[in-house]
Amino acid sequence: MPTENELLRLALLAYEAAAEPSLWPRFLERCNEAIYADITLLQVHDLRIRTSTIVAGFGISSPFTQSYNEHYSKLNVWRDGGRGLYVPGAVNLDQEQCPRLVFERSEFYNDYLRRMDAAYSIGAVIARHGSRAPTLTGLRGRRKGEFGEAERKVAQFLLPHLARAWAVHEKLELLAAGESVLDTLPLGIVFFEAGGAAVYSNRRAEEIFRSDDGLAIRDGLITANDRTAAAQLRQALNDALAPPRSPVREGVAIPRPSGRRAYQVVLAPICSRFRQFAGVSAPRAVAFVTDPERPGPAKTEILVQIFGLTPKEAQITEKLSNGKSVEQAAEEMDITYQTARTHLRRIFDKTGTSRQSELLLLIARLPGGVAA
Repeated sequence: MPTENELLRLALLAYEAAAEPSLWPRFLERCNEAIYADITLLQVHDLRIRTSTIVAGFGISSPFTQSYNEHYSKLNVWRDGGRGLYVPGAVNLDQEQCPRLVFERSEFYNDYLRRMDAAYSIGAVIARHGSRAPTLTGLRGRRKGEFGEAERKVAQFLLPHLARAWAVHEKLELLAAGESVLDTLPLGIVFFEAGGAAVYSNRRAEEIFRSDDGLAIRDGLITANDRTAAAQLRQALNDALAPPRSPVREGVAIPRPSGRRAYQVVLAPICSRFRQFAGVSAPRAVAFVTDPERPGPAKTEILVQIFGLTPKEAQITEKLSNGKSVEQAAEEMDITYQTARTHLRRIFDKTGTSRQSELLLLIARLPGGVAA
């Protein structure tokens, strides 16, 4: 087993990897040596929908990573059998999560793990955000045998450092996503987590807040100088965060002490997952802040940028917003009605709406002069 100094150097590498994600495989390689594993992974489990995602790995090939993320994670009997054990700081051995006989009869083992000669596991729970739990996972083949208390102690030593490193990693991923996409938009964008705190503001939103002209972020919460507008903002944000889906509300007008025309703020739920937030506690609501003194982007462009619509989905959205029926949109796009309906269902999922009227209401109330 590694010495304390060796483990401290390994913990330092975790902090470095948090700032530079390309270093995660190097960190995992060192972890692999420390716990005498064959494969070591960083993965994020969603205990509610029973899926998992490998964020980084050592000792596993790309095809095996892809097949796990796309299919075999749904069959993970270790995760499903040990759902109650996913407590931050816990280190769980495979036999504690699933009886050996059940595991060896499972499709997860026989169709997937067996092909990698992976028969035993150890899982260190880094954090827990709702149903999502990032873990450090080690796998061994039969030749090396089961993990034991020595490996558990190594993982327990690393976990406090890894938890802090992972928190840094999450914040940097949020920032990277915002900088790469959202800072290009000429309107303010603010993301909110499930508790209502603002977790990211793009460049334009920061400019608006710094101007101190009626709209601000105070103690992590969006608010207005005007009391009536502040109360309306709180209600609109609560509605956007409230499950399962809230009706789309009117935009909130924010009076400005400068005497300029009021800011317009529209809040909407986020029900889809951004690729940029893989492995991260994703935002649950978004605010669009526009300044009528400055021109804004097209409405469909906003939907594409924020909700991740594909070009086909954006095209259908545009046609519906211009008064076309689904049948007419399908005909003009030279696709079948059923294909158009499939696109529409995906649009509903991504925009947090459940019917066409809600989608059109959302589009109508977004900032921008035209639909496309």
